[in-house]
Amino acid sequence: MVDDKNNNNESLRQYIWNYFQVHAAQRLTTFNFYILISTLIATGFLIVIKDMPILALLLSVVLILLSFVFWKLDARNKQLIRIAEAGLKYLESKDEIADKTREPHILNIFSYEEAQTKELRSKKTKWIWNKVFTYSTCFNIVFIVFAVLGLFGVIFSVITLISQT
Repeated sequence: MVDDKNNNNESLRQYIWNYFQVHAAQRLTTFNFYILISTLIATGFLIVIKDMPILALLLSVVLILLSFVFWKLDARNKQLIRIAEAGLKYLESKDEIADKTREPHILNIFSYEEAQTKELRSKKTKWIWNKVFTYSTCFNIVFIVFAVLGLFGVIFSVITLISQT
């Protein structure tokens, strides 16, 4: 009976781990694809701005829209990853690995990482390079930067169009 319970927990752990892996890899792959496409669009903008400001305007709008769409895709991937993390934390809580402190045992890596990150983030610092940034924070900064570049591209394209007429 105990072996059945251990086998079931191990099967569940493997199932949830595979779910986690798929969505974590999907998140990074999607972000890498976004960086590639956005860089190509920004480069295209720089190439065509003087001779074809209408195309530059279109590229700028596309960059803004892509930033929004990929931001939403990242939010969904993040949600799916958190679901898997919650399942893995639950299974960790059922393990018989115990620690005499209030903190999660180091072998319960999802619970332990969450506690460590929470502790690091609670330390106040005025220097931005000493702050703890999550993947989401870093990704969101990149989404915002490209969206703002797209906005500047729209403004610059419109100014170029007006000056050419």
